[in-house]
Parts: sequence; C-alpha cells; structure tokens
Amino acid sequence: MASKYAQLTKYLVRAPADKEVALDLVTLEAIVGGLPPSSLSPTWWANTPGHTQAQAWLSVGRQVRAELAAGRVVFSAVGTVTQKARSATALRVPPILNGVEALADMLGRARYASVVAAIAEHTVFLDPKTVAQTRGAPVFRVIRNMLRRGQVDTLPDGRQVLLDDNTTPTWSFLWAAARNKGLDVQYNHVWSDAGNPELYTALWNLCATPAFLAKTTDGQNHPEVRAALQYRSYQLYGTHPGGHTPPAKPDGFDHLQWALMPEPVANLELVYRTHLAAAPKSRMAFAARTIGWLFSNWQPDQTLGVQI
Repeated sequence: MASKYAQLTKYLVRAPADKEVALDLVTLEAIVGGLPPSSLSPTWWANTPGHTQAQAWLSVGRQVRAELAAGRVVFSAVGTVTQKARSATALRVPPILNGVEALADMLGRARYASVVAAIAEHTVFLDPKTVAQTRGAPVFRVIRNMLRRGQVDTLPDGRQVLLDDNTTPTWSFLWAAARNKGLDVQYNHVWSDAGNPELYTALWNLCATPAFLAKTTDGQNHPEVRAALQYRSYQLYGTHPGGHTPPAKPDGFDHLQWALMPEPVANLELVYRTHLAAAPKSRMAFAARTIGWLFSNWQPDQTLGVQI
C-alpha cells in the first residue's frame, strides 16, 4: 500500500532537481492530506531512513531542513545532499550485505513460500471479540515522544495526550491478550503514525511478531508485508484509519496461514481496571487518572489506584 506521503514524493519529483523546494506547512498539509501533531517537533523532520515520512524525500535524493519558527520546511536540492552516495558510486564500493536478500534466502531454505508467508505464520492479532469492546477507539490517549515520555502535552485541537515510548501500546495489547511478554518479541503498529492518538493504542492497529521478523513490518523494504498486515487487520476488525481507503486484498492473501489468536477476553474493561489498580504508578494509570481513557469516556478517572 502506498504511503500517505506518496503525494509529497510525486511533488518533489516534479520539482527542478537542482533547486531547493520550500513549502509552508499549510501547503504541505494540502499535499499530503494533513500532518500529525508530532510534525510540530523538529524530530519528526529528521532525515531518518526508517521513518515513513522521511522516505518521501529521501527516496528521491533530498533531505529536509525544518524551519518551524517560520512555518515552513525546505527540501535541499539533489546535488547538495548526495555527495557521500555519489562518492561511493564513483569508487564502486559494494554493500557489505543485503539484508533483504539474506532474509528471503533464509526463509526459502526453511521452505516458506515467501517472506509474507513467514510473517503470517508468526504474527499474532487479538481476537475480534476482544477488540470489539473498544468500539474502534484507542484505549489511552497517547502519542510517541521518547524524549518527553511521561509528560502530558496538548494537541492543536485542545485534546491532552500522554507522551510515551512503546510501553503503553505494548501493555495495552498484552493485557487484552491475557498474556505476558515473550522473549525477543516486538509489538508493531499496522498503520504507522506515532503522533496520532487515535492509532497509537488502538487494539485493531496492533500485532506481535518475533523480533527477528519485525523489521519487515515497517513496509520500507517489504511493502507486501505491510499490505498483508493491513488487510488482515481490516478483515478481522472492519476498521481502518480515518483518511485512508479500506485496504485491498493482496494477491495470494487467501493462501496465507495466520498464527492462532489468544482466546477472547469477556470483560475487557475489568481486565484493564484490574491491571491498572495493580500498577497505579504506571504511565497508563497516570494517563487514565490525569486525562481520562476509553472506559471513563475520556474524563479523568479518579477510581483507579484502588485494588479490585
């Protein structure tokens, strides 16, 4: 599935290759169909290859310079940002490894039909009966900010959110699965937008994979994996992010064998309240008491902290 930021890539491709492209944030939002609240932070604009938004400009040989105080960002011309890459090409220096090819070779030796087939057999989603109890909403109003985790921030629309790392979505998933952490497991977002509180702890947007396969789920080098995960989520829960069209069924999807789901949780609210009462100092309990959560209709929940 194409990235939300594919339109930005197309825009940059049409621009003169030897010129900088300066865009104010209003224009940029119009191009991509809206930016997350986290885009107001310079870290969101880091030229990091693993970030979905950064791929929109890095993939066409540009880097960005965020001038947020002026309300704009500047995409540097190709010739000014690729000196190292051009030098390497001139010297004909080969890559030390190709991890994509190595993974495909390893899985082929293990007799998997494809990388997607291996991912499906080892990816755990929650039972739809459990997820249905959230009514498509997130459990906690949380977004990702590693540097300020544990702090409360206010979004431009006035909503308060807790800033956190992956702790809150991880435990939101595990408590709903009635499971504990496994060894070398990663908890992944099916649709990646860590600055969107509607997605970050939404159970329909979470799954678990072995860590050695988890890198494929970001869609950067394996878009077919991301497409399969998104369709699997939509198939199970009938939900997709606002602003996105329902995902299409990928070719060969019906032949995939998916990992077993944990048994459904009969009373999800009670399960969460029990865990939160047992961990009153956790960030999840703090968020629920301070800014509210799903099962308090987003009002501060002062009942938490009492052992059930």
